[in-house]
Amino acid sequence: MTADLPPHLTRLADRLGALLAPPAREVGLAAARARFGELLAAGLAGPPEVAVGTVELGAGLTADRYAPARPGGATVVFLHGGGWTVGTAQEYAGLAARLCAGLDAVVLAVEFRRAPEHPFPAAVDDAVAAVRWALAHADDPARVVVAGDSGGGNLAAVACQQLRDAGGPQPAAQLLLYPSVGAGIDWPSVADHGRSPFLALADMGWYTRNYLPEGVALTDPRVSPLGAADLAGLPPALVVTAEVDALRDSGRAYAAGLAAAGVPVTALDLADVPHGFAHLVALDPTCAAALDEVLSAVRGLPVFS
Repeated sequence: MTADLPPHLTRLADRLGALLAPPAREVGLAAARARFGELLAAGLAGPPEVAVGTVELGAGLTADRYAPARPGGATVVFLHGGGWTVGTAQEYAGLAARLCAGLDAVVLAVEFRRAPEHPFPAAVDDAVAAVRWALAHADDPARVVVAGDSGGGNLAAVACQQLRDAGGPQPAAQLLLYPSVGAGIDWPSVADHGRSPFLALADMGWYTRNYLPEGVALTDPRVSPLGAADLAGLPPALVVTAEVDALRDSGRAYAAGLAAAGVPVTALDLADVPHGFAHLVALDPTCAAALDEVLSAVRGLPVFS
């Protein structure tokens, strides 16, 4: 399983062992959630200290609010990864704190509803509601950014499309970290990395089956935003892809599609890092350097200048 990984990732996968394998579908929902929480605790250890509180976003939706010592005026709505099924905003605290300190931005880490207890489109509805709340309540509504990693990157991209289609206010930018944006498995990166311990094809299928009720098409743009009929008019995007990731090529295709539609796009392809590198920063220097590169690129966006 690790034969095609760079040596440092082989060592990391071996070190993590049972936190990565066997596939989540084999261990079951409760165990998959527990071990992902353990992985996040190890991979996001030692975050910067920032002030944290909880805010009510309405209709039972909450977010953890991270406030930097020197706020720069921007607000980042952060939607966590975990295939819409595992992970929580609280377990992602280490990444939210790093975003807060690294960007001098208020970060709202949204506790959206998870599948299978709350299947699609519950998470989409929560993501849209959270961004709308931020656009109405942020210190500077013109400097609201929506961000997410993996499944959260999917929700961030979908929320931007939904808000555009609704005709109301939109975020100033979107940050998509190795997002799940395209349906299907006919991508070279899936063939190359579909057995990676950091995101295996078996787990991708399990997440999707948990998330989607019977009868919902994978091609629905609220599931696969790459398939939307029109990508024009969306917020400027920073799309980050990881070399060792089955989702790499669909992420690159989404960045290319946005650019072709006239959306300002920065596409950042990072070598020698896997899917999920942003929550492995305490365990691997290459992953830590990759997150630093992401934060530098985000700081270069007009909304942060």
